[in-house]
Amino acid sequence: MTRPEPSQSYKASQFEKVLKSNIVNEIDLRKLSWNGIPDQHRARTWKILLGYLPTNSSRSGILRRKREEYRHFASLYAQQHPSVRTDHERQLITQMWADVQRTATHIPLFRANRVQVSLERLLYTWSVRHPASSYVQGINDLATPLFTVFLQDYFDGLDVIELQYLDAISDDILLEVEADCYWCLNSLLSKIQDHYTPDQPGIQRMLFQMENLLRRVDPDLHTYLKGLGVELIHFAFRWMNCLLVREMSMKCTIRMWDTYLSESNGFDDYHVYVCAAFLHRFGHKLRTMEFEDALSALTQGVGRLPYGEFDVMDLEVVLSQAHVWRLQLKGNRPKRDICRWEQEEDIVLKIKKYQSVLSNQMSSSQSGGTMQQRDMCAEYLEETLYPISLMSDVGFLCV
Repeated sequence: MTRPEPSQSYKASQFEKVLKSNIVNEIDLRKLSWNGIPDQHRARTWKILLGYLPTNSSRSGILRRKREEYRHFASLYAQQHPSVRTDHERQLITQMWADVQRTATHIPLFRANRVQVSLERLLYTWSVRHPASSYVQGINDLATPLFTVFLQDYFDGLDVIELQYLDAISDDILLEVEADCYWCLNSLLSKIQDHYTPDQPGIQRMLFQMENLLRRVDPDLHTYLKGLGVELIHFAFRWMNCLLVREMSMKCTIRMWDTYLSESNGFDDYHVYVCAAFLHRFGHKLRTMEFEDALSALTQGVGRLPYGEFDVMDLEVVLSQAHVWRLQLKGNRPKRDICRWEQEEDIVLKIKKYQSVLSNQMSSSQSGGTMQQRDMCAEYLEETLYPISLMSDVGFLCV
């Protein structure tokens, strides 16, 4: 076996091995992605999992063709003179521009005019080409993680949301990012099409599922919210419509989408479990609030949540909790006491310990150990320090 470069993590080396294959094994790629994707491999992995890039070696040719195809669409639809547009199309553009200017305003990148123009153009092009669904508020939010990840790819995965690199991006490269975002958004929305058709039946179904789920996994919280008069539709409609993008930081959203993309139905069925786990996470605080405070807490956007800081480590707990609930309630594992399967605080400590020990072991093995020894070390740590991974059939958390 070839040892990875000393600066390369074990997880990154596993991704590189899969992605460099002449034919990418999509099953292996999904298993690796469930626990998070290294920044430098995320853009390519997302494009493959969304079906934008093929798994064979013809990726570069496909990419050029699809980008050129988008350029044609954009020039045909988005650059029309206003006089040739219908009243509906003019109203649509007005609504989109207003929404784009309100999109992720806490992130400097999405306050930049060049980026706002790019988002409006891809959203309008998509809506014209999909009249059955057309544009619905919330789709603009779904474009932001895609745009961020694909832009970061030009800077080896560095954080671009603070805007410091935008001036270095040419118009041609920005259009490539826009094209990639368009095709991947198109693929994502095709998987959840009934979320954005008239009356949004998909979201109504998810709200119904979440109501039943919360009643089973956290009956005390469900009863308390009902007693206050707080209904799921008051806050969870947006959680479903925008996939929690407005509730979490961009870093958390991107990490969450790594897992969603590794699932066959991540943005629909699994998202319901994640929303329930997200609500359960703050249940003890919500049960101390009266109606107005509880409703305000549940409807505030990112950066204004009164729950305290919510970071990627908290998200890992939420994703794991959601995964366990789904296994238990769908009958794939022996049932346990759902609400007391393990204390969340203990899980966080175990995750931190697991990451620390694994990082130290990997550093040691890079200086003197073989790849086989590293694999044995990883397997040992998986079994001894991270019981959540044993409940998952998709691998373990690497650093």
